Amino acid sequence: MRTRSIGIALAALVLTLAAATATRAGADKDLQNSKGSVSYQEPHGKPQNLAPNATVALADREYAITGDASLATVGLPDSSRVLVGSSSRVQLAAFNQVEGTSAKFVVVNGKVRFIVQHPQGAKADYTFQTATGSVAVRGTEGDIDVNGNTLAVNVYEVCDPNLPVTVTTRDGQSFTLTPGQSLVANFVNGVVQAKVQQLTQQMIDQFSPDFGVPTSWDAAKGQVVGYATNQASSAIDNATGGYGSQLAGAVGGLFGHHKAAASPTPTPASESCKHG
Repeated sequence: MRTRSIGIALAALVLTLAAATATRAGADKDLQNSKGSVSYQEPHGKPQNLAPNATVALADREYAITGDASLATVGLPDSSRVLVGSSSRVQLAAFNQVEGTSAKFVVVNGKVRFIVQHPQGAKADYTFQTATGSVAVRGTEGDIDVNGNTLAVNVYEVCDPNLPVTVTTRDGQSFTLTPGQSLVANFVNGVVQAKVQQLTQQMIDQFSPDFGVPTSWDAAKGQVVGYATNQASSAIDNATGGYGSQLAGAVGGLFGHHKAAASPTPTPASESCKHG
């Protein structure tokens, strides 16, 4: 009789653990160990290791933590993805889908790549909070690097040219980033020093070992070249009385990229905006 009771108790325990595992694995917000050492952690709990290629549900306020030469992938219900690079600690502070999608991540340290979707015209409102400032994303692909009080942001694509990436520093400064632009900000002695500039290959390469080449960068280069060509054409038209369109083609060559169709504003890129 005693043996039977113990057997029933063990069976009940196994079922309980299986149900808990299924609940974690079946949720919409998932954390996957894509490579190396990955763990997840509750706010006041201990890190729980995640086996290679395994996936677990990630609840609000939980952390994704990676070791050296490691990569984690946070998958979200709207088909967006946040990749967490090596030696990084990132918290999924909140996520909801009531009217559109809103999410808040806290990048404690390390690198992330955001691939935020804009599915079927729905609103996407993502915020990545750092010690230096916050990064607001409305549908785009880009990278963030947090190293102490230094913040670097690359933008490769926006799904809607009217919704660029916005960086607001902790001292209240606001910067707008369009495809092909980067921001570097440093918080020193209570003051944030920030600079926006055109992306260089070196700026992209600092993220490539973790995430590879941005999937939308070719499309983003097309936007940048098209916009610059059109701006040059307009300026030359004003100076020469209408010959800008004949001369501005040379501008595209300066960028080392095929000629893109000119338009008054950059047209939406399409790569990460459509996948899912």
